[in-house]
Amino acid sequence: MEFLSLALVLAAISIIAYYYCFVRKNFNLFQEHGILHVPPSPLVGNFGPLIRGKENVHDTIQRIYNIHPDAKYVGIFEFLTPVIMIRDLDLIKSITMKNFDQFPDHRPMFCKSVDPMLGEMLFIMDGERWKEHRNMLSPTFTSSKIKTMFVHMSECAKRFAHHLSKLPEKDRETEMKALLTRYTNDVIAACIYGVNVDSIKEPRNVFYMYGRVGATLIGLKKNLKIMVHRNMPWLANLLRLNILERHIAKFFTDLVVETVEERERNGTTNSDLIQLMMDTRNKKESGKKNLTVQNMANHAFSFFFGGFDTVSSQTCVLLHMLVENPEVQQRLQQEIDETLESNNGQLSYDVIQEMRYLDAVINEILRLHPIAVFIDRMCVKSFELPPALPGDVPFTVKPGMNVWIPVKAIHHDPRYYDEPEKFKPERFLDNGKNIIGSGAYFPFGIGPRICIGNRFALIEMKVLVCHILAVCDIKAGARTGIPLEFEKGVFNATAKTGFWLKIEPRKYSYHSGQINGLVNNHVINGACKTGI
Repeated sequence: MEFLSLALVLAAISIIAYYYCFVRKNFNLFQEHGILHVPPSPLVGNFGPLIRGKENVHDTIQRIYNIHPDAKYVGIFEFLTPVIMIRDLDLIKSITMKNFDQFPDHRPMFCKSVDPMLGEMLFIMDGERWKEHRNMLSPTFTSSKIKTMFVHMSECAKRFAHHLSKLPEKDRETEMKALLTRYTNDVIAACIYGVNVDSIKEPRNVFYMYGRVGATLIGLKKNLKIMVHRNMPWLANLLRLNILERHIAKFFTDLVVETVEERERNGTTNSDLIQLMMDTRNKKESGKKNLTVQNMANHAFSFFFGGFDTVSSQTCVLLHMLVENPEVQQRLQQEIDETLESNNGQLSYDVIQEMRYLDAVINEILRLHPIAVFIDRMCVKSFELPPALPGDVPFTVKPGMNVWIPVKAIHHDPRYYDEPEKFKPERFLDNGKNIIGSGAYFPFGIGPRICIGNRFALIEMKVLVCHILAVCDIKAGARTGIPLEFEKGVFNATAKTGFWLKIEPRKYSYHSGQINGLVNNHVINGACKTGI
């Protein structure tokens, strides 16, 4: 008991010493160098309004972004940590591309010693280790490889769309986020792990239940743990504050180990990520490192972790915007119907990729509400920033400092987009190539550390939207919040009233005039064929 009391006293003294010797020094950094910033509050920095439920992360970033319209960069305090927020597009390109060797990494999000599976995800890796694993994994996410997974995706999308089209009238107004995570779960299970599950028919299957807990970072408890991991890793280590439950980490590790052993033993193959990683390992070149089975388990889970909640949330936002903009929904359905008409009812990978208006709608939703409201880079070699404003002095970013690129704030900047707060897919039809190449559009990041799974996520969204809108109309219900408002006091993009939408079967198909006939002709005993 005395030992425990002494430990608590020592821990309290350590925290106080840490605050006075390090935190106070950090809080004066921007003032000493004349960098524009909002004065921080003790412990919470500039995130006080978020903690008090007055803002979400985007609100906080946007508020700091707006300090001065011409500043190349401003300062923001992520709780105890001073961060440089870059506002100038040329400077963003310089940091993320031209001088990538000085800013190659993300700031650690998880302590590897406490959460080894999360800490060994590709997104978290740094230095040469990240480069080695990125090079090993990049061939698995080419268009040709994703095309081989498309059959799995398509089957999941058709099954999901069929379920929506057959909802009883009393259940047609539904909370879409809860449903859409079942779609993303089944896609990831099939395309990443080679496991076939139907989370609509079996809502409590172990894959979904474990995945939902392990891959969702929603809730005060998890958010607080992540804040400690990012800002006080020593405390996370001291308290052994794990984020991913150990039995869940073991489940996903054992799944990969058993799959690899079974395939090697029996000589079987599959068109999933595990197989692609096995193929990469079997093509080992002399002198190059190779993927271990544990590496494969970590990377497989990283794609589960990265895609489970983000793609479902993004699709919810898209469907909501189609409800708020029915003319966009009608035009998109017209393109889907015409595409089905000219391709014998088939929505193949190549056909979907050629749908221009669908592409414009997806690009616009990623501009308006990007998956990541900011991206970051860690400095590993000193880098001199030019003066933020005329008359200011340069500022040297030292190793260990973090810089942020405020993705959503730039996507909403009227200097780069006409009527930036409006949902206007036409902007990507009229000027799409110029927008994407402008340097002011980066929903999946920018430079060598751009999201490795961006093609996968895009086609996963596109195939689902096509199949849903081919057989369903999306409308506002009694519980639909219009306009869309995001919850305050949270880190994730969550609708204030939930993503409640009303799903109704369409009255007319592309050829028969009977939308139910379209669905039924391609569903036999609940199993969907390849064509819609």
